[in-house]
Amino acid sequence: MKKGKMLLLIFMMTIGIIMGKGTNSQAALQSNGGSPAGKGINEWITGIRQMQATGGTLGLTDSINGTNLTSGNKNLDIHMQKNTEYGAMVILSASSYGNPNSITDGQTTTGNETGVKIKINKEWVAAGTSNSKATFLANAAGRYKNQYTAPTYTEKVGDAIATIGGWHGSGTTTWISCYKNNANTINYGCLIRSYAGSVFSYYGYGYEYMSNTGDGPDYDTTRRDADYRKPWHSRAVVVVGSGI
Repeated sequence: MKKGKMLLLIFMMTIGIIMGKGTNSQAALQSNGGSPAGKGINEWITGIRQMQATGGTLGLTDSINGTNLTSGNKNLDIHMQKNTEYGAMVILSASSYGNPNSITDGQTTTGNETGVKIKINKEWVAAGTSNSKATFLANAAGRYKNQYTAPTYTEKVGDAIATIGGWHGSGTTTWISCYKNNANTINYGCLIRSYAGSVFSYYGYGYEYMSNTGDGPDYDTTRRDADYRKPWHSRAVVVVGSGI
């Protein structure tokens, strides 16, 4: 009897502690929250890295290099999702562990709340070309991006581009082209996933058009589909381990 009362007391104390803690807790990360924010690729790749810096979202004491975005932390790495990481996620979504149906806007990779919520049409990944326009993407260490050089597509293991053509309504082309017209040697870093209605779709064709009317080039500031300045959505990847 005394043992039963003691167990009940411990149980009630535990509930009280949990309830007390619950009223004061603040979530630092929410994977499936409300409406996502929209930012340009420079803001995403730097802002997400800063999540682990002093005063950042997680309240840690790390210091992020302002140029290549590396840090001295060997146990934690938070970065903007790379194209190969996106690829791994969506390939798993089509496996026996995921959602066998075509994923629509707002659904998850498993078909329930345990999965990763997908924003169809316009989701940035850290991929593209190193260039002077997407400055922070260009300068970031290679571990934080998958680099493709337009217009030739070179497959990267796990990027879910060439190998998944036609899956769940995705396209079958494998070209990636991001350039400034009239100066094709200047490539922009831009690649959008979840494009055009399928989690397996991608889009990499976007540019700032330069036209020549006879008195020098005219700059057209129209922001096209994969323009590096446009406020697309993105997501963070948190890697935890020893010696990463």
